[in-house]
Amino acid sequence: MTDKLHDRVVEFIARTRFPFAGQTTWPADYVTLTNVPMRQRGIAGTEGELFPDIVIVDGTGRVREIGEVEMTLGADVVRQLRAGSECADADTPTGVRHFFLYVPSGMERPAQKLLDDNAISYAGVRGFTVSAEGNVTIVPFVTTGDPYDHQVTG
Repeated sequence: MTDKLHDRVVEFIARTRFPFAGQTTWPADYVTLTNVPMRQRGIAGTEGELFPDIVIVDGTGRVREIGEVEMTLGADVVRQLRAGSECADADTPTGVRHFFLYVPSGMERPAQKLLDDNAISYAGVRGFTVSAEGNVTIVPFVTTGDPYDHQVTG
């Protein structure tokens, strides 16, 4: 899949899930930023600054939630996923970090295994599809944080 498709999925997720349409529990001072196609907000990583796909900050600038869209999975993405998780808050009903991983449909189970095998805290793993017409659909696979987040958008 191309970078253009990746960026389309990132923008769709940022626009439709952070917050969800009609969500009344989304804090008024939260701002959703994306780092595609231009970098807007970095986070500190063990080897320097990293730029997660989606970064939600509050009115003080504190990072609250992180979303990553990965088109492929492997050991090379673990560092980025771990940093995103560790930067996100753990203000969820279950105490997991507000970190969400989005992968192409069919890759959800390997994505969850990658997170679990590397002890990366996450609030959800989601699959996505893009139709021939370019319509994006997000389907939750597993939600370990707030059950409210277990919604299909598309």
